[in-house]
Amino acid sequence: MWQHLFELLWFTLAYPVSLLLAVVIGYVMAEYRYRRRGLQWKPSGIESALITIFGLLLSFTLLSSNNSLKERTTFIHQSSDAVTELYRESQLLPPADRVAIRSFLLQFLALELRAHRPGHTQGPEHSRQLAGLYRQSWQQFRGSMAATSSEGVALRRLLPAFNSLSSATSRLHYANQERTPYPIIVLLIISSWAIGILVGFTNNAQESRHYFVPVLFIIISSLTIQAIRDLDNPSLGFIRPNYTNLSDLHGMLKQEQVIDASPK
Repeated sequence: MWQHLFELLWFTLAYPVSLLLAVVIGYVMAEYRYRRRGLQWKPSGIESALITIFGLLLSFTLLSSNNSLKERTTFIHQSSDAVTELYRESQLLPPADRVAIRSFLLQFLALELRAHRPGHTQGPEHSRQLAGLYRQSWQQFRGSMAATSSEGVALRRLLPAFNSLSSATSRLHYANQERTPYPIIVLLIISSWAIGILVGFTNNAQESRHYFVPVLFIIISSLTIQAIRDLDNPSLGFIRPNYTNLSDLHGMLKQEQVIDASPK
């Protein structure tokens, strides 16, 4: 909790202010070293190259964070496909087994949707609940497979889908914990401060001052770093993976449960 609060305060408030201070430092350096001495500063061309390198660092990091978002979405679709396959295969089983499979899927979807709702961090309790659900269901499947040979053969057809569901869920949980490495974030922050000083210096060392470029630099850098940080935090960020397919599946299975429970 404290880490999330620190990141929120830092990237939302402190970081834009630090960029402004970096630009101001550049202005002050140009003021004392050039303007008050009556010296004229001539651009060497390396300034544009440095700004381009910083822009590439931002774009590559943003692309990497966006790819992580796509990877999480892929795992969600894989989980959804495994749920659908498991439910479809269960329709070939006896009524008691069909009800057991549907009950397992409803509990699984409820746990997943509750853990991944907006503003909720995924804690170890969710992993324990999910592991307990898998263990209970697996024991039930194993007991049913040992009952009769015909039911055992039918239940074995569920194993690939069951394994796919377990694998996709595990990979999704680990993917949600992946973040942009801290050395890269530190590199971006330090680079942005250096470029901020350069932007302030070059704008004040000219014959005429202008403030549009420094303001635009602060806004773009702050928003881009904030977007990277937001993509890195799928639980608390505004840019989140889409869980609509899991939600739709949960609603469909609930509807099937109500239909089966209603008197014929």
